[in-house]
Amino acid sequence: MKERILKAAEEVFSEKGYHNTKVYQIAEAAGVSVGTIYRFYESKEELYADVIKTKLKELEKRVSRAIRGKEPEEALRSYIETVIKFFEDEKRFFELFMREVGSLVIPNEERLNLSEWYERYTAKLSEVVERGIEKGIFKDFHPKAVILIISGALKNLLYASVKGFIDLKPEDIKKTLIEVVERGILRA
Repeated sequence: MKERILKAAEEVFSEKGYHNTKVYQIAEAAGVSVGTIYRFYESKEELYADVIKTKLKELEKRVSRAIRGKEPEEALRSYIETVIKFFEDEKRFFELFMREVGSLVIPNEERLNLSEWYERYTAKLSEVVERGIEKGIFKDFHPKAVILIISGALKNLLYASVKGFIDLKPEDIKKTLIEVVERGILRA
């Protein structure tokens, strides 16, 4: 039941945005009563946060699988490829994410309790950079700063592509970002 509500909420939020979505619309899409939704969630905001967190955890799992057991250079490539593929596969979610979460200021992000997730996610990815530094493959940059730069670039390039600000297909974004990252981080 909760899974059905989450799926319906994702669809309605993706179509209408957070502010224009009414709980009764989610209930109709899920085929449940409004009261059933409130058995699982105290508010529309809590349901919205659960939709976002569920998708971000899915992204995290995909990235973890993609980088597991790989050498640092290949792991960074796999990270970039996996994020791009995730947002291709989950285009509706990505549009929701960029419209609502991607543009939120810090207090709103804290309201959705995403900081703990983001800290864990970036820490895991930072380990890839740390291994590359230790092996002498990467320059001695701050590992988390490198991951935040890559993450920000991914988000901005994908957003600009979706909005039509740049004419790049996902494959072009991947190629460009990997080349920029590798030329900047690899020891010559």
